[in-house]
Formats: sequence, structure tokens, C-alpha cells
Amino acid sequence: MVKILITCSGIGSRMGEFTNYTNKSLLKIGDKFVVDYILDLFKNIKNVQYIITLGHFGDFVKQYLILAYPNLNFIFVKVDKYSGPGSSLVYSLLKAKKYIQEPFIYITCDTIILDNLKYPHDYKIQSNKLYLYKNKCSQNYASVICQKNTIKTINDKNSKIFDYIYLGKSEIFDYQLFWNILQHIYDKSSNCFNKGDVNVYRKMLQTKTFYFKIINQYFDAGNINVFQSYINKNNEYDVLIKYDESITFHHDKVIKFFYNKEKNLKRIKRFQYLTDVAPKILNYSDNFHVIEKINSRPISENNDRHLIFKLLTWSKNNLWKSFQDTPTNFKTIIRDFYYVKTMKRIKKALEMKIDDYKIINGINIGNIDKIISQVDFNLLCNENISYNFHGDFILDNILSNSDDNSSFKLIDWREDFGGDLKHGDIYYDLAKLKHNIFFNHKNIEQKLYKVEQIQESECVVDLKCNYNLISQINDFEKFVEKNGFNNNKINILMSLIWINMAPLHEYPLNVFLFNFGKYNLYFHNKK
Repeated sequence: MVKILITCSGIGSRMGEFTNYTNKSLLKIGDKFVVDYILDLFKNIKNVQYIITLGHFGDFVKQYLILAYPNLNFIFVKVDKYSGPGSSLVYSLLKAKKYIQEPFIYITCDTIILDNLKYPHDYKIQSNKLYLYKNKCSQNYASVICQKNTIKTINDKNSKIFDYIYLGKSEIFDYQLFWNILQHIYDKSSNCFNKGDVNVYRKMLQTKTFYFKIINQYFDAGNINVFQSYINKNNEYDVLIKYDESITFHHDKVIKFFYNKEKNLKRIKRFQYLTDVAPKILNYSDNFHVIEKINSRPISENNDRHLIFKLLTWSKNNLWKSFQDTPTNFKTIIRDFYYVKTMKRIKKALEMKIDDYKIINGINIGNIDKIISQVDFNLLCNENISYNFHGDFILDNILSNSDDNSSFKLIDWREDFGGDLKHGDIYYDLAKLKHNIFFNHKNIEQKLYKVEQIQESECVVDLKCNYNLISQINDFEKFVEKNGFNNNKINILMSLIWINMAPLHEYPLNVFLFNFGKYNLYFHNKK
């Protein structure tokens, strides 16, 4: 059996807000989590046991690995001191000592190697070996000087003279010496927060030989600048980045992560109302759920000129089914969802100092308080019939399920509507779809929006839209009219959606959404 040690216990201090909600091994690069790339390196070895140290959001790591890799052999090692006094890589490594009393492979949880290492099924560790990478700068990395096929010297970070940097992967044949030196380092100073595996290798090198292997494709997922440059590289699936939610794609399944446990579990419960129109949920834990992977693309990538009409027709027949057991307090639920939530989001936006321009595109529309006071919330909340709903009914969350785009599958549904898991307002789904026809992920990704300050209280807002989608607005409004829905009510809700979205984003998108929503609300309020 090959033992592979992966340290996932650190707090990821270099990663800023990205690791405020998860462990850095679960950060998404391209279409996968960092730890997926690591496990892929060893998939050819037949008999492997992974020893995983857990600390910062360690339960998330454990949940994910058990769900994603049910056939792999894991030992999870809890590290109590993973931050603050007494914490160090030395301490984390020592926690795994009793599980590894034979030669082993070590790799840090932020090391991504894209080379095919071609491990044979019966691989055996036969020497001490470090994995190296050619880099011009050693500022953040230990480095080495080589002599023929062995390592001569191991340097600390920021060495000026070196051949390669050490990238955080090694093979340890002389494991007893490794553990003895590691223990000695810790015993000498239990506060050795800046010491780790490199200090052990340097000491071992006095009596033992270290070979090396040069890696051609490597990047450091624990360096925020490198991470952000690779975050969407070579991704097949275009996913909006969120700090507190994420997704990874396997060959036969998709796994969603939610920092908010309640949100995840509510989504799973809501699946009972969407069973016929959504991919199957295969498994779940507190913060993850696994769904079947469907061989189709989001309809945001589809150029069918009749797509919106087909989607609305299908949704009417398959999704938007009215309920006979609408709660007696449904109007209150709607009011809480539309009015109360909007007022909270506006308060948050103003606390964030998002600019509340009074003059937009040359028209004096007033501040947000004036605009909101003119909204007819009685019109928005006067519904006696509840419907089955999606809740985030946008093009990225809808998959085409047929060659002629007449059947669909829904993903990433909202967990509730104003706290109700079953009953929702069809107008919200219609407003979300219409909003997304105008403003979608491509607008954000390609920065096709503009907010420009003219004076202290005046700005210009503009938006470049997808022609193919905009050309289908008539189909949308014909469907609305034919089925007896109020189009202006949808437009008001659409404008409120933009305002509500604003405090969830960063500058300048938040300023654009807030004022673009206000601008549209001004006109729809008058109808």
C-alpha cells in the first residue's frame, strides 16, 4: 500500500476572502477543486491510502472527499492547533506520524501539477525525492541547487542563487529519520510556526541522498495572484464565482458546495417538488449535494431564436403548476419577500456607500427613498394562487434536454420563497427570466455595462445586450399577455431584482445595478 499525506489543515492566510468560507483545498480552479487535481495524480496507483490533515473548515474537506470519492481509502487526522500560537506545518505533520510508518508521498493541498506523472499500478517508493519547478523568482518558495541527478543544497525562501524551486511535493523513503528530525524540531521549539518539511529535508540531506523530478506544468493555488490568474483557465463550464458557494464537475456527477448548511439542506428538501424537471440528487451531506451530470449545456449558450418561447411553454406545462393548498398567509409571505427583503437590501447598499445618484441619464428621478415610495407593493403582493417555482429562473440554470430545445432540466433552484419551501410566486420566475434576457453572466464577464459619474449627484448608465435574446422579448411579452399576466408587474419586479442584487456585488457592478434598477423602476412606476 502507498501512503499519501495531504496537509489540508492551514487557514490559507494568503488567499484573502476566498478562504473565509472554505478550505483552500476546496477552491475551484477551472472546473474542479484543487484537491481533485491532487487526487488525479495518483489515480493509476492500485492500492493507496490517503492521510488527510484537517483544521480550517476541516469538516468541509471530510464531507467532500467522502461524497466525491466513496471508493478511496481515507484516514482523517484532526489538527487542533491549525492557527495562532502553537500552530505550524511541523505540528500538523506530526499529527499524522502514527498513521505513516513506512515510505510515503507528501503533497501540500495547494500544489497543482498538470504533468502526467505516469505512476504504475504497483508503484513503490524507493528513494527520497523532491519535485521541482523552473521559476525565475524564489521569493515565496524554498529553492534548491542540484548536482547531476541529486540535490546538493536546499535554500530558504528568497534565495538569489538557485536552480529550481521546491513546489510542495516529495517522496520520503527514509521515513523514520524524517519523523525523528521533525519531532526534534518541534521539541526544540513548539512555537516553530515558520518551519516545516523543508527544514527536515535540509537536515536529512546531511546523511541521505535526495533525487529530484522536474515538473513542467505547475502552479501554486495558495498564492492569490496565481490563483486568480488561473481560476477560469481551461474551464468547460462557465460559472459565476462566489465566495460562499462553489461547484466541481466529475465525469459522471456534479457536486455543489454551500457554506450555509441550512441553504443546502433546504435545496435538497425542495427537490421533491422539482423531481420531474431537475437532475437527480444522488447523495448529500450538510454542506454538499451531488447531482447527476447531464450531457447538455446551459441555454445561455444557445442561439435558437425561438428558445424563450419554447422555454416558457415548457415551463407552463411542467414547472409552474398551481397549488390547491396555498397558505392563508401567502400575501404576507410575498410582502416579506418583495418589500421587507428589498428594504433590507437597500439599507445594506447605503451602508456600503453605494452611490445613490438622483439624476440618471439626464433625468431627475430622485433618491432611492423617493423611487421606492412610488412602488405599488399592493399590486406586487396581491396574489391568492401559489405555484411551483424555480426561484432563480435564469438561462445559466436551465439545461436543454432535447435536440430541438423543447425540453429542459432545471439546476440551482432557490431553497425557498420567503421561507416557504413549496409555494412560490410565478411572477418572480418570470421577472428573473426577463432580467436575465437583458442582464446576464456575459454582461458581467465581458464588462458590457457602464456607470459613469457626471457630477456628484448625476451619472450615466448603459448596458450592451445580447441581440439574439433581446429579439425574443416580443415572444416573452406575447406569452405574458396570452396567459393573462401583468407585464408591468413583471417589469417592476425585474427592476427591484437589480436593486436587490447591488449589495451582493463589488464596485463598479454594485453601483451600476443599484442605479440601473432605480432608472428602470422610475419608468415602470409611472405605468
